[in-house]
Amino acid sequence: MNATRSPQRRAALAEEAVVAAYVHRYGPIAWAHGALAGEGARTWHYWWHAHLIHGLAEAERHRPAAKRRRLISALLRGVTVRTAGTWITPFYDDIAWMGLALAEARPRGHARARIARVLERAIDPAVGALPWRTGSVLYNAPANGPAAMVLAPSRYGRRAAELSAWVAATLDDPGTGLVRDGIEHGVVRPDLWTYNQGVAIGAAIAVGDRRRAAAVVRAVERWCAADDGLFPAAGGGDGGLFAGILARYLAVAATGLDAEDADRARRLVHRNAEALWANRADGLFPADPRRSAVRSGEDLDLSVQLGAWITLEADVTASGELTS
Repeated sequence: MNATRSPQRRAALAEEAVVAAYVHRYGPIAWAHGALAGEGARTWHYWWHAHLIHGLAEAERHRPAAKRRRLISALLRGVTVRTAGTWITPFYDDIAWMGLALAEARPRGHARARIARVLERAIDPAVGALPWRTGSVLYNAPANGPAAMVLAPSRYGRRAAELSAWVAATLDDPGTGLVRDGIEHGVVRPDLWTYNQGVAIGAAIAVGDRRRAAAVVRAVERWCAADDGLFPAAGGGDGGLFAGILARYLAVAATGLDAEDADRARRLVHRNAEALWANRADGLFPADPRRSAVRSGEDLDLSVQLGAWITLEADVTASGELTS
């Protein structure tokens, strides 16, 4: 196999590019900045940072290296400093993403256990779900799907199953089988985002509901069929991570569902990884896999490059190529 066609090699090159361009060290703190805020800007995004740690932990599972383990430790120290040791923000979706990152990077750490407690206590008993953030009346998939995955292996496993069931009962579109964004004041927000599908798949697998996970995989396949299997693009900023999150949990499905549905998931991941790789340019991946990358605008966002790297690591998982 040509080295650049190896999923491992592609993922390794994407990892190297992200770390070189966006990760900086100042004393004991390691943190990432986003080009979204301007060339050379130094901004810190909690939930982007969670996915950076998660991506590094996945890379460590795929290609173990002492240097990466040291970087993960430095990034975790950075989160401790940036959050004054709390690991908490007002946004429950962000907290859940960090909990998932810690599940990969430090599965027995105190921070992960604290995050699980915070998420469980945030569930509104009158709704059966947790809000997007403190004081909000928006209950959405990107908070409840990741929260279910964080809670599933904990002593709150029953709560996890309830959250996954709530997403299915409340947010599934009866016409397409896709997961809508959320519900606010009794009105369902109809937006269909890629990461909502991903977290629904991941949550269903985490709580042992393989039938539910397979149904969402099939809905995603139908959704993307008209565009040769490519995921809808969501631009830069936060949207740069959306498709990568879907790829991550499709890769989980590719290793955890029956053969036919696993193949569906695997094909979707590989098709999008191939498109991103084919359209990379000047060391960058595009926000939209249908076009070539450019060194300006949304393609410079950390989220976009990180989302592409996550997709390439997902291709490693889905392909089974777990040794470099």
